Amino acid sequence: MRRIEIGRIGKPYGMAGGLKFRGETVVFDLDRVYLERLGYRAIDQIEELGNEIVLYLTGVQSRQEAERLAGLRVFADQDDLPQLEEGEYYYFELVGRPVFVDGRPFGEVVGVEDGAQDRLVIKAKGTSLRAQSKTYQVPLQAPYVKIEADGIYIEAIPGLLE
Repeated sequence: MRRIEIGRIGKPYGMAGGLKFRGETVVFDLDRVYLERLGYRAIDQIEELGNEIVLYLTGVQSRQEAERLAGLRVFADQDDLPQLEEGEYYYFELVGRPVFVDGRPFGEVVGVEDGAQDRLVIKAKGTSLRAQSKTYQVPLQAPYVKIEADGIYIEAIPGLLE
């Protein structure tokens, strides 16, 4: 079974074992998560406070217990993730996909960075040291980025891959 990293535990919230969660909103659809080095924990309750998510996990009932979990990575079993609609993808599914620029092979996706605008991190193919160390960041939601079954297609615009 493959585990997918979906976020991290942040600082404790309140006195009853609440944990701030930084990561994918897919956590709202899960019954349990896997905590780094500690194993599975059932989600008892989940709250959305403004733009923050607070988890209450089975067995975490005090602020002191919550403090010990701060910084841990949070995973979900791939089989526990909800099915997406046709043409939608989880970010982890994009990593490793080939990238084509103006129809020609360019490289592959090596990561996806979250932010105000999520970005594909692309490593160009090549044998030179520069090619092996250079990465490019391309806004994922841009109209010139198309995700297809066989790869990701980018229409180059001036300055995008410089």
